[in-house]
Amino acid sequence: MIEQRYESLKTAENPRKELISIKQELKEEAVAKKWSTMLQGKYDIFLQFLEHEDAKVRKNAALILGALQAEEAAAPLFEAYQRETQRFVKSDYLTALSNLNYEIYAPELEQRLKELEAYQPEENEQKHIREEITALRKMVSNGRTHKQHVFSGYGESYELLLTTGKLYQEVTEKQIKKGKTLRLKSGVRVKMKDIRELLAIPTYREMLFLLNVRTISSQPEQAAQELSDSNLLELLKKAHGTEGTWYFRLGIHGRMALDKRSEFAKKLAFSLEKKTDYQLENSTSDYELEIRLMEKSDGTFLPLIKLYTLQDRRFHYRKNTVAASIRPEQAALAAALARPYMREQAQVLDPFCGVGTMLLERNRVCPARVMYGIDIFGKAVSGARENTKLAGENIYYINRDFFEFTHEYLFDEIITNMPDRGKKSREEHDIFYGRFFEKAAEVLRDKGRIIMYSNEKNFVKKQLRIRKDFVMLQEYGMDEKGIYELFIIEKRG
Repeated sequence: MIEQRYESLKTAENPRKELISIKQELKEEAVAKKWSTMLQGKYDIFLQFLEHEDAKVRKNAALILGALQAEEAAAPLFEAYQRETQRFVKSDYLTALSNLNYEIYAPELEQRLKELEAYQPEENEQKHIREEITALRKMVSNGRTHKQHVFSGYGESYELLLTTGKLYQEVTEKQIKKGKTLRLKSGVRVKMKDIRELLAIPTYREMLFLLNVRTISSQPEQAAQELSDSNLLELLKKAHGTEGTWYFRLGIHGRMALDKRSEFAKKLAFSLEKKTDYQLENSTSDYELEIRLMEKSDGTFLPLIKLYTLQDRRFHYRKNTVAASIRPEQAALAAALARPYMREQAQVLDPFCGVGTMLLERNRVCPARVMYGIDIFGKAVSGARENTKLAGENIYYINRDFFEFTHEYLFDEIITNMPDRGKKSREEHDIFYGRFFEKAAEVLRDKGRIIMYSNEKNFVKKQLRIRKDFVMLQEYGMDEKGIYELFIIEKRG
């Protein structure tokens, strides 16, 4: 097959089709090896096409040489890149060259990058200029790391949004003792000086910084101008006490179709770099901030800033997780809601403890006298032990099936994130819940309580109907979709 391709290529009047086919086939490593073996370092068959009159032939020939890692082609590729007049091909030469040793051309590539960054392209040029700049940046920065800024502005004044979802904003708001707060649909807006207090509150999802502009256009050029005119750069300087180049990513959230969103983000990022004289530089890795645009009902956006330079240490203990792990801020919210039903210095058990998050967040709001965690999954138990050590707490973990667990004394409380159904049938999971309540009755003392996070409301309600030894004290919906619930249940003698 490869030999036939080779022969066809030598005689083809229009080689574009053959080159495209070869380029696709070279994605398989085995095919690339066969081509390299057959050519034995002689790439003239492809090099000649770098001067072909058809730009797409030049493009595909370049990409093939790169895929073959043809080091002998480095100089011809660079020369072809320099003389190329069709902008849509330029980035493909760079893609090919990036697979080869191009160190000797690094100064010229850096100079080309500076020229493009200073260039003001026409609308019809922007896409290809963006692609060339992106390719050049990857090559110029290869092996280098961006100098990361360090957040230092803890004592400065900010306006922030602590995201919580739509159900329990007040739980987070009540923990804020300083500053001015306002409940919003998505969380709590806070105006305050010295944000250190907020860094200890566990019940919000994210801390996002608000700008002095609340509405950003859906037109990328105008949106870039509005962001450039805002206090974004001032905020970054204030938060870090320094200037420099800031590496950012864009996050577009809303109803916009994926293809339109991608094109909008590319145009906006490119324009924003230009309008800030490259004080802001778009980066797919090593970014320090996310400019998040939340689409409004009228199609405009609310801009929010997430700073990755500000470390979130609220759950510093959570080194280990498993697939079934509850989000730590959700565990913290569950503990905060259940706090009125907890007893201090209680003997507490989590029969499906995972990596220990529910127990650790429970102990944050109401210290227990002794805590036990049980899980049938050994990796989870090992992770829980390490997490608990990092938290500086003392919890006894046992790698065992809860239904085989015995203990010499009864517990005051069970707190747990119930296992998801997984591959069990509804009937099997229904039986599982029945077994849980039966076992809970054995290990709980009279008036003992169950704090249960579950997505099986019907199974829980069924058990409470058929069992007279448990009664519901309180129930909380835990997510906007109505999937997860927090149940507070008491054992009655």
